[in-house]
Amino acid sequence: MNRRVRELLAWFEQLDGWLMLTVLVLGIFGVAMVYNAGSFTSSSSTHYLVHQIIRFGLGLGALWFLAGLDYQTLRRPWVNWGLLGLGLGLVLVTVVLRKTGLVDERAGSSRWLTFLPVQPVEIVKVALVLFLAQQCAGGFERLRRDDRRFWTALAVPAVSMVALALQPNYGNAAMMGLLTLVLLTLSGLPARILVWLGAAAVGVSALGFFTIAKINHRLVLWWLAIKDGTIDPRADDKLYQVYQSLLGLGAGGWHGTGIGASQQRFAFLPDSHTDFIFSVVGEELGLVGGLITLFLFVLLGWRGYNIARNAGDEFGCLVAAGLTTMLLAYAAINIGMVTAVLPVMGLPLPFISYGGSALITNLAAVGILLSIDRQGRALRARRVRVIGRP
Repeated sequence: MNRRVRELLAWFEQLDGWLMLTVLVLGIFGVAMVYNAGSFTSSSSTHYLVHQIIRFGLGLGALWFLAGLDYQTLRRPWVNWGLLGLGLGLVLVTVVLRKTGLVDERAGSSRWLTFLPVQPVEIVKVALVLFLAQQCAGGFERLRRDDRRFWTALAVPAVSMVALALQPNYGNAAMMGLLTLVLLTLSGLPARILVWLGAAAVGVSALGFFTIAKINHRLVLWWLAIKDGTIDPRADDKLYQVYQSLLGLGAGGWHGTGIGASQQRFAFLPDSHTDFIFSVVGEELGLVGGLITLFLFVLLGWRGYNIARNAGDEFGCLVAAGLTTMLLAYAAINIGMVTAVLPVMGLPLPFISYGGSALITNLAAVGILLSIDRQGRALRARRVRVIGRP
């Protein structure tokens, strides 16, 4: 056998096979569902399919590169701060240049730069995990001994949330807050400080509810719908989305209407190929297909947290836990809003929703997980050889 082929096979054997298989299944499934859901929303039936395949390929390239990279490189200051500064800088550019034509405004939010194919928030979410992992590595005692490091670990996420809120992008701003609380908790932050941070988060949320009309309107309508058990699609565009989403899920029943037989994709359900693609999954594949999708995310979480538990150092542990939480939280919130359990927040379903930035970023995050796993396995193997036990 060719030496390079043997080296490639040996490299794959060092990786978490279950995680790789899960991500590949989710990605390929996503390509198929994007084609089903988006084939009638564009002038060309294959427009979204071709773009999703290209982005999936680019994402796999990023995964392969990062899986082979020493993840310790990511904690170097020029990488850690540079990546975060780039992401936050681009977010602020979308806010400052909103009316210049360089920013693509969609649904009242300026999240894209017309000259950049990457959505800035996708850079921020991974960069913030890496940054917090670096700041919190060593535990709370290290933070306690260095006041500047502690306040930096709080200030930078706060700046990130404010910048995203100015776009406005409230869903991703809330996600940054969640990731911050998770990583601070894992670092061993005392309960009293976490309570204060939680109270601050509740206070900021309440302030947003009472001062920002968009948040107030959406939450009130969602609460009334939950309370009354009925959804009036005439009350709000987002409630119309949820109403059509539930119709699709209900039509799917146990086994679904069949691949390619969705009625919601005929422009009845807005964003059927992006944020609300899980409704098409439920309609075409039924409850069985929806449960299989959920199982795949549970499997991803199991492998991700297992990598965190067996990481070779605390930085790797925190990065793995943060990235896994990020992927699972996006999945949970997306499915929650599609099923009306949560209000609409405009967050995509990882690996399945149409969208290049999110797909590439999520696959890159998996590449980092695989790098942590690979080096953790190598470290345990060396320990076995040296001392005779794991």
